[in-house]
Amino acid sequence: MSSSDYGRVPASAAGRLARAGLVAVGLGMLASACTVQPVYMPIAQGPQVAADLSAISVEDVSDRVAQEVRNNLIYGFTGGGKAAPTRYELSMRVTSAEARLGFERDETAPAYSVTVTVAYELKEISSGKVILRSLNRGVASYDRSNQAFANQRARIDAEDRAAQAVADDIQLRLSAALATRKTS
Repeated sequence: MSSSDYGRVPASAAGRLARAGLVAVGLGMLASACTVQPVYMPIAQGPQVAADLSAISVEDVSDRVAQEVRNNLIYGFTGGGKAAPTRYELSMRVTSAEARLGFERDETAPAYSVTVTVAYELKEISSGKVILRSLNRGVASYDRSNQAFANQRARIDAEDRAAQAVADDIQLRLSAALATRKTS
């Protein structure tokens, strides 16, 4: 091999690399066409489930964290658009708790966790039948510092994140319950 051949790939190796590249691209294209779906269960999506979700009326609540959960649910049900005529009623009880996650040598706890718990019940208004009754939790953590306002703001942000997490979980469970109800 001369110095001018340095860095060149022999023709047979270049052909193998080109074929391997084409195979990789082909496999990538095949894999991109694949989707994973339940085999024996209906899919909880589509226009009917979206219409059912937008027909859920969420009861009024009294505190800030419960209002965050309620707002996230309403937005998740309607997507910010107009709600359908009410066919279902969602009642819920929201609680929020804070816990220390660890201790330092000086007995301070710089990390805290906020847990938002929602007990809820979905009823069909026309029949009064309970479609789903469940309990969900959303958890978020935050760090404390020696600044009072920063601590208060961090806790509020953690409560908002936990409220969003629990609202997303509730929306998924309600979607599944309404989808399976339509097929049974």
